[in-house]
Amino acid sequence: MKRFIRVCVIMLILYVVAYDLKIGTLPQSSSANAEIQTEKKQDQKNKQKFKTYEVTPGDTLISVVEKLNSNNNYSIVSMIKDFKSLNPEVNPENIQIGKSYKFPVYHK
Repeated sequence: MKRFIRVCVIMLILYVVAYDLKIGTLPQSSSANAEIQTEKKQDQKNKQKFKTYEVTPGDTLISVVEKLNSNNNYSIVSMIKDFKSLNPEVNPENIQIGKSYKFPVYHK
């Protein structure tokens, strides 16, 4: 009987983890459909071009920058440095679903 309960608990945990990774448990805001704003803005401090983007489940810094840029003329180090300069109070590893951040835009 203990073995059956252990198997059921393990199956439940695996299901919850898979569901959370695939769909997510946090509700999306109503503006999630308009996640990429088409306007490019300039940061007055360092003249870095950026787009404001609302993070959705499964997004990372790299995946968002790849969505916003058609070219690949950037490195991960410069991407992290530019993100930190645009969002000084945010750690790139801890971006949150539903919040909008400034992501760097690179030109050819």
